[in-house]
Amino acid sequence: MYRPALALLLLATPAHAEVALAAVAANFATAAQELAEGFQRETGHEVQVTVGSTGKLYAQISQGAPFDLLLSADAATPAKLQAEGHGTATPYAFGVLTLWAPGAAGTTPALVLQDEATRHIAIANPDLAPYGVAAKAALIKMGLFDAIADKIVMGQNIGQTFALVQSGAAEAGFIAKSALAADATGYIWDVSTELYPPIQQDAIVLKHGSTNKAALGFLGYLASDAGRAVIAKFGYGLP
Repeated sequence: MYRPALALLLLATPAHAEVALAAVAANFATAAQELAEGFQRETGHEVQVTVGSTGKLYAQISQGAPFDLLLSADAATPAKLQAEGHGTATPYAFGVLTLWAPGAAGTTPALVLQDEATRHIAIANPDLAPYGVAAKAALIKMGLFDAIADKIVMGQNIGQTFALVQSGAAEAGFIAKSALAADATGYIWDVSTELYPPIQQDAIVLKHGSTNKAALGFLGYLASDAGRAVIAKFGYGLP
C-alpha cells in the first residue's frame, strides 16, 4: 500500500492533468465509475473505464492493449501480470458472497435451498469465476452441495448468475453483494467468510501506465479514505 506522504503527493492537484485508461472487472464497473469521478474532482486527472471479464481484459493486455492499470476481479491475474514485469499488485477490495432468494419464505440457508419451491439455484461457474469457487466451497462446508447438486445452474460469470436470479430463471442464487439493490426483498444472507476462500480483488499499474500520474494517483486514491468509503458503499470488504 502507499505510505500517506506518497498518497498525498499522488493526489495533489496537478499542473497538467493526465488521462489513464483503466481496465475494470465487470463486477466492479459501477463502483469504478464513481471512484473515477471522485478522483477527477479531487485531482483533475481523468480515468477512463473499460469494462470486461478479467480473463478477456488480461488477453487484451497481453496482446498490447494500451491500458494503464487493471482493477481485477481476482488476485491471480494481477500476480501473473506482476510476474510478467508489470507493477506491483495491490488488494483494493474483497468480494462478499450473498445468497439471494427473492421469493423465499425460508428462515435459514438450508431451508431455502432445500425447499421444493426452489427448483434452480444459480452459482457462477467455479472453473471461470472466483464467486463460483466461493459458492461451491460454502455449499460443501455447509454439507449441502450433494443435496442440491441437481438444482444448480451456472452463469459464466457473476453478472450472468445475478441475472438468472433477478429474472426468475433461478429461485435462488449465490451472487455478489455489490450487485444487490439496497431495496431488494426476499431472503438475503451474507455468507459467512469462514465458509469460502477470500474473494480478493487486486489492482495493478501496467507497464503502459508506469509513468502516468493519473494511473498512479488513482491506485493511491483507492486506498484513501474517500476511495475506501465508495468501495464499502458498493458492498465490498476492505483490505
